[in-house]
Amino acid sequence: MFAIAFWILSAFSVKRTAQDQPSPRKFIYVFLTAAAAILLNTLSRIINWNRTFIPHTFATGILGDTLVLIGLFIAIWARITIAGNWSARVVLKEHHELIQRGPYRVVRHPIYSGLLLMLFGTAILNGQVGSFIVLLFCACGLWVKLRREEALLSKHFPQYSDYMRHTTALVPFVL
Repeated sequence: MFAIAFWILSAFSVKRTAQDQPSPRKFIYVFLTAAAAILLNTLSRIINWNRTFIPHTFATGILGDTLVLIGLFIAIWARITIAGNWSARVVLKEHHELIQRGPYRVVRHPIYSGLLLMLFGTAILNGQVGSFIVLLFCACGLWVKLRREEALLSKHFPQYSDYMRHTTALVPFVL
């Protein structure tokens, strides 16, 4: 509950938007998310996605809880670090800064990394095939969004290409 309240309250302290994405692109993430949710819900009635993939044990419970907490910590740390430059949409803020400190030294999109880690931990806790399919859909959606963000940032920050060469997108030293 604290994390949700933090996220909502901190959204009021962001910089004003200087450059927004074209109108049709603003809603593509919402449309894709809604379509994925409907598809998953519909297909889950046809395909038995509620099948247990990972049995719930004490060890998987500890692992899942730990991953969720680490992911939450990373996401909040990244949100605090990016401060007023943050936006839920792909935009450029007034006086936008390229942040390369804190968790942004390790990965270019630590908020997404944290969210995916939380989803992975939740999937382990749930243990069902459908949870891992949701994780896959979310990872694909975030990948599409981060590619758009990187195109925008590359256009406005000449040093972004160097940052991309030295820092992975989501998973340290891997991806």
